[in-house]
This record gives sequence, C-alpha cells and structure tokens, in this order.
Amino acid sequence: MVTIYLDQAKWIDLGRAMHGRPGGERFRAALDVARNCVAMELVEFPLSVGHYIETWRAGNLSRRRRLAQTMLELSRGRTLARPPDLCNSELDAVISRLAEVDLPRAPYPALGWGFAHASGLNPNVPREALDLAIELAHLANRPPGFDDYGRGHREFGDLYRHGEEVLAAGRQRDARSPEMGEAVLAVSAVVEIWENIDWALKRAGLPRDALGPIGLVRPDLSQEDGGRLLIELLPLARNFIAEMPTRDAALRLRLERHRNPANTWESNDMIDIAYLACATVHCDIVVTERQWVHELCRSQLLGRHDTIALHDVADLPQTLKDMVG
Repeated sequence: MVTIYLDQAKWIDLGRAMHGRPGGERFRAALDVARNCVAMELVEFPLSVGHYIETWRAGNLSRRRRLAQTMLELSRGRTLARPPDLCNSELDAVISRLAEVDLPRAPYPALGWGFAHASGLNPNVPREALDLAIELAHLANRPPGFDDYGRGHREFGDLYRHGEEVLAAGRQRDARSPEMGEAVLAVSAVVEIWENIDWALKRAGLPRDALGPIGLVRPDLSQEDGGRLLIELLPLARNFIAEMPTRDAALRLRLERHRNPANTWESNDMIDIAYLACATVHCDIVVTERQWVHELCRSQLLGRHDTIALHDVADLPQTLKDMVG
C-alpha cells in the first residue's frame, strides 16, 4: 500500500478534473489512475486536520461540497494524525528511553480512520464503523464558531509568521554563525512544545528537571531566569528535537526556509510545515508546492524517510507506475 499525501492545492486540481471544472482536463489521467489504484487497494490518500481547516475556509458551500466529495472518494476516510498527537507519542518514547521507564500509554497511530482520528478525539476508530456520509458532512460543513475561532485559524498563522520574521531578523542582525542560528531555531522548537514536554513528564511520573533545562521551559519565567535557561538550552535543543521524527522534520524545513534571507514567511506556512513534516515521515509520496519540494530536497528529509516529493499531481501516474508496476 502506497500512502500519498496531497496538499490542498493538489486536491483542488483533482477536484477540478472530477467535476469538469476549468483547468481540470490536465489532471484527468491522474484522477483516473488514483481512482483505479484506490479501488485495487494499492494506494491510500489520507486527509489531515490541515485539509479540514483549509476546506472550511472556502466561503462557498457548493465549492466545499465538490472538494469534499473528491477528498472522500479517494481517501475513503483514511486520515493522518495531528502534529500534536504525533509529538506527544514521540515525547513519550524519548522520555521512556532516556529515563528507562515503561511507555505510559500506547502511541497514537499515525494513520487511522475518520475525522475522530484526525482531530485527536479517538485514535482507534475501526474502518468498518465509518459512515462516509457523516465524514463528508464533517469536511464540507464548517463547525459552529469556526469563523470566530482565530478568524478561522488565520490569527494563529499570523502569530507564527510574525515569530519566524522576528527570528529571521535576529539572524541577520546578529550575523550569527550557521551553527548558532541552527541552535537558536532548535531552542525555539523546544519552547514551542513546552506544554507537551510538561505533560509527557507527568505521564511518566517524572519531575520537571528529569530532562535538565529542557523540562524547565515555561512561559511564566522571569526575564533573568528565562535568559539563563535559554543559554543552557543552546547546546542541548538540537539533539533533543532530533530524537522526535516529526518535530525534527518540521525544524529541518524551518531551517531551510531561514537559510535563504530572500524567503518571505506566509501565515499559511504554519499549516504547510506542520503537516508536511508529518506526511514526509509517515507517507511514501507527498505532492506539494514547488517551493516545498525544493526545501524537502535540500533538507535531506526525503532520503532519511525514503519519501518521494512531487510538485505536480499530473506526474502521479508515472510515479505510481514506477513504484507498483
């Protein structure tokens, strides 16, 4: 079974082909091959919560329904876990190994079934329990309050963009060595998951200092304590993040973006990086924008995880032919 992750724009390309919309003819062969391979259970096309969020952002209900029909026909309800759920499982594994304690719970499955799995509500939904009509409704219809919740998650993307811009400005202003710049970004990756680290230590029954300074990161530290802690984290953060595959992948993508000062950060980079990182680790093929294919190639993630990256979904038939014969 070949697992293929399509970013939102590539789902839209296939949707155009499925519904006879302008520009869709070019992707008709890819759609036909995808349908046949799904029917023969040779491939699967998991959806992530990122897909749900981006679909809900479309203002036109008819458009959302057309796209949701395409997604559900090819995914059949197969889903990819959220980045936080995968992060928590990876943290449990790291802490269990470092502290030599048993895993506190079963890992959250990277691939599962239905919106309940994708959204973190239920990791073990059986395939036979899926009602695809209900799954279609989840995908096509915005949940109550979606627009008000961070402007449809856009506010969170804006904050993410601003944070990366601040880090980029600091790198340029301080003229840091590449090694120091990488260490600073790795520290930011640890700070980003401080709550997850705190919860993981509690699940393992360990004190906050069991991981040294990594377990002591908190947003309510004084400026003096926070500054001292960040200095202690600099030589430790990169190796710690490297122990967690999806967090390591996200950091490597961020590093590639930061290495080119001409790159501009976009609010949607938050979703792109988070879900591309998970897909690169847990899927066989990712089809995404050309710029992200470039970053994936430079990051060496594709070789590390034996993943293929494409920028054009029209290339999928030949790629699948090469893989499955």
